[in-house]
Amino acid sequence: MKIRTRLLAVFVAFIFTSLLGYVYLIEGEIRPRYLEATEEALVDFSEMFAAVVSESAVTTDDKGNIIIDPQMIERAFSALPNRKLDALIYDLEKTQVDTRVYVTDVKGTVIFDSDNSRDVGEDYSQWIDVNRTLNGEYGARATWGDPIYPDGDTLFIARPILSKGDIIGVISIGKPTRNVDQFIDNLSQNLWFTGVALAIFLAYIGFTLNLWITKPLDEIQQYALSVSRGEKAAPPQTGDNEVGDVVKSLESMRSALDGKTYIEEYVQTLTHEIKAPVAGIRGASELLKEDLPAETRDRFLDNIVSQTERIQGLIERLLDLAELENANALKTVEKISLGRLISNVSESLSTYAKTHGISITSSENDFYINGDPFLLEQALSNLVKNAIEHADSGTEVHISVSKHDNETDISVSNIGPAIPDFALSKIFDRFYSLPNKEGQKGTGIGLSFVKEIVELHEGKIAVNSNSESTTFTMII
Repeated sequence: MKIRTRLLAVFVAFIFTSLLGYVYLIEGEIRPRYLEATEEALVDFSEMFAAVVSESAVTTDDKGNIIIDPQMIERAFSALPNRKLDALIYDLEKTQVDTRVYVTDVKGTVIFDSDNSRDVGEDYSQWIDVNRTLNGEYGARATWGDPIYPDGDTLFIARPILSKGDIIGVISIGKPTRNVDQFIDNLSQNLWFTGVALAIFLAYIGFTLNLWITKPLDEIQQYALSVSRGEKAAPPQTGDNEVGDVVKSLESMRSALDGKTYIEEYVQTLTHEIKAPVAGIRGASELLKEDLPAETRDRFLDNIVSQTERIQGLIERLLDLAELENANALKTVEKISLGRLISNVSESLSTYAKTHGISITSSENDFYINGDPFLLEQALSNLVKNAIEHADSGTEVHISVSKHDNETDISVSNIGPAIPDFALSKIFDRFYSLPNKEGQKGTGIGLSFVKEIVELHEGKIAVNSNSESTTFTMII
């Protein structure tokens, strides 16, 4: 697994674990906080209700005992069923009062129950809310399965009913948690939805950042692979930062290594190529020391001249090739008419073609491209000359151009022996050549020269060869 994939996986796992874990913790705190808020409101409500009862429902019986008159409380509640309740609390539509109120005397006996007087007469003295309130403490309890909410909790808060500072009874107000549970469910759903959506969004941000950070590394990797394959690759533009410094260091190292390898290869190949003509010159020179007929002497002198011309031509072409191979960009860029370019090449090589029994033909298409006219003419001349030397006598070399999408193809075709399969992968290598129809081999620089020119134009060259014809195509 790649490092960037590991980093992304760790980042996404961290985001989901931490964020959703935080949502889980928050969800666990929602219900207690809601119940605390409900309890706080019930305390206020029960305290006010206890004060009202203490002032309006406390009386004295025939014996002079202070009592709580439940009829006064019942009259206050009797009008409640006749009142219409229609309240929309966010998503909750409330149409009835679901609060239970009961009142006990000083002994804890229920004397009033708003739930249809259900538990009137029951002893509630042992219920926590009543018991603690009668003892002067804060009384509260949560009961599961109270009839007003049989499927859940009901929270009861009790406050004392006072007369001259003495506790004479207890009023307890119960509120079911069904609405709270609905609020909690809605909030939990929204919280989880928001948490998951936020985690996905942060994961996407992480993925984008990961691509943004690692893209320059991918470009450096592709650059390194291109260099390792010996391709002419421009260093990636990664900006003025740490990654850019790495690219500059790699480019400096590549230049140093290329220079060393370049010199070694050229010295070896130049030595190899010059060895044969030098041996020929030496042999002819040694023979010229002897007393030879004038005809023989002239032949050896001609041989020396031809071999020196061969060495001179080889050196000149090597210098041209070296200049191209060390160029990073075109020095001259102009708008070029391919029709005129092909016409110039055809005219310059027409005599050479006739001496080989070959004719040069071309298509009438004319396109314009941007490039170096001199270099492209040199490249096309090399291809046409190469095609003439390997074509069957009495045939023709055809030059054609075509355009599709953003590419322009310049093709040179001839009819002659097919290029062997083993040579197709080496045909553009420096100093690699095949014998022509006369059995002679060239310098092996021409096609390499063409390849360098095409690559300087950010293009590529292709070859297709079979028993019927061979076609070289410069794709610009």
